[in-house]
Amino acid sequence: MNTQLEPPRVPPMSAAERSRIRNQLMEKTRPAPQRAARHRIAPVVGVAAVAAVVAGTLVVTHQSPSDVDVAGTSASPEAKVGVDLGAVPRSDLAKIIAECQFPGEGGPAELVWSRHVRGITKDSTALVAVARNTKRATAQPSGTPGGRKPGKGGAPSTAKLGYRTCLTRTPPSAKLGAVGAVARLEDRAWQTQPTAERALVTLGTSDGDFTNDLTTLQAWRLYRSHPDVAKIEARYVLNGRPGPWTSGVVDGGFAYIEVQANGKFKVGQRLPTEVRAFDAQGRQVQLR
Repeated sequence: MNTQLEPPRVPPMSAAERSRIRNQLMEKTRPAPQRAARHRIAPVVGVAAVAAVVAGTLVVTHQSPSDVDVAGTSASPEAKVGVDLGAVPRSDLAKIIAECQFPGEGGPAELVWSRHVRGITKDSTALVAVARNTKRATAQPSGTPGGRKPGKGGAPSTAKLGYRTCLTRTPPSAKLGAVGAVARLEDRAWQTQPTAERALVTLGTSDGDFTNDLTTLQAWRLYRSHPDVAKIEARYVLNGRPGPWTSGVVDGGFAYIEVQANGKFKVGQRLPTEVRAFDAQGRQVQLR
């Protein structure tokens, strides 16, 4: 008896046949798609603080990173409007550097990242930045009417690295509402790195900026972004109705989005925002 049996010869398969069989196997083993939950961002600044910034400058300390509003997982870029105006003009660098300094700090702040973006009105623009200042205050200045009030004791123990986010509106105008804002970044927030599973880490946020006549309500976010992020879009959701997608800025490891709604609003009203991001191939990346 011959126990050394050989299987019958099988003719080799073509590349097309191998591809067809592989695709059939992948289709049978692929898990069913799941719809991502949507998250809302909790406001960072209280109603009283928002009411106090009209025609002035807001100074706050950001807490640890807040969640990113997630808008689905199966979409493609579709924004028709953008906010990016390019690099900050050299003539405006001094303005944003000055805005990034807290009262009583020694020396100018050092810019880490900055961008020129659209403003809250059609005839204005904004400068947004991440900066650092580690120099101690040499004297405690006195507050001036309409100006920024000095903090007590300088930076808190949770923000000793000296990082902050800053925004200033230009040209200054009474109809702009708050013309500037600077917020300390807690060390924990700055040290949190984006990952493939969480591609955006919130650094600065406001969802209640408005013009003095209360006819424009604006929300903006400043993030540290993962290298996979090539494009970012946002839209507001007001009274259950979404606004148009707006293209933001992705540059140098940071990202910025901004949306605005027109109507008649109240002081302290918030503008909920949804955000989504894409890689260079147009595939949506994971934010949560």
